[in-house]
Amino acid sequence: MTYSPQQPPPGWYPDPAGSDGERYWDGIAWSQATRDRQPVPPPYAPPQREAQYQGYQGPSQGYQGYGSPGGDPRYQGRRFAGFGQRLLGYIIDSILLGIATQIVGTALGLVGAIDAALGRWERDVLVYAENPVGTLPLPGEDLWMALVYSGIVGATLAAIYRTVLYGTLSATLGQLALGLRVVKADAPADSKLDWTTAAVRGIASAVLYETIGFINGIFAAFTREKQTLGDLIARTHVLKTR
Repeated sequence: MTYSPQQPPPGWYPDPAGSDGERYWDGIAWSQATRDRQPVPPPYAPPQREAQYQGYQGPSQGYQGYGSPGGDPRYQGRRFAGFGQRLLGYIIDSILLGIATQIVGTALGLVGAIDAALGRWERDVLVYAENPVGTLPLPGEDLWMALVYSGIVGATLAAIYRTVLYGTLSATLGQLALGLRVVKADAPADSKLDWTTAAVRGIASAVLYETIGFINGIFAAFTREKQTLGDLIARTHVLKTR
């Protein structure tokens, strides 16, 4: 015979989110209703009920977004960032990194090399269109090499950008704009990333986004703790701070 602990009756209990107030438990799950803590004396209960609830700390099913009071202590106070927020932060960071990559690529001559190689390929295609003899011209090796070097520059800048910001602010500029923060999975929600974790996550995220692109980020829409592949490698969470 399996014993299932009895859930407490509906009522007001200390807020599992950690505030000084109370949150309403409807008998099944936490609701959105909160109020200030009420100094009401406890009602009389028979001795056997007092013994039954002695030491009771709250319902076993945690309020969504705040973790389970009786579950893994790592999740206390954690509010995982949703996929939409993470996507918007990624877009902001991509715009900033795209501008930086364009500036550095121009200084290194990569942008000019790509434009010149594209121009030559376009002329070859036009000539072929006027006199379609043989096979359709394909992009030359010079274009592919320029694109590879440009990708390396972009990944390097992204790794530096992410590592430095993770190590100093525990978030990229896009994440900061949306009130997000990166923490280790086994550390408190308000902790700061150490430089080793910042480097692992920064480099892994940069390489993954440069090679498999959005596939890395889409993992956050389906994993239980809203983690991308970069998060899984570095063992980190992205949390909401507001």
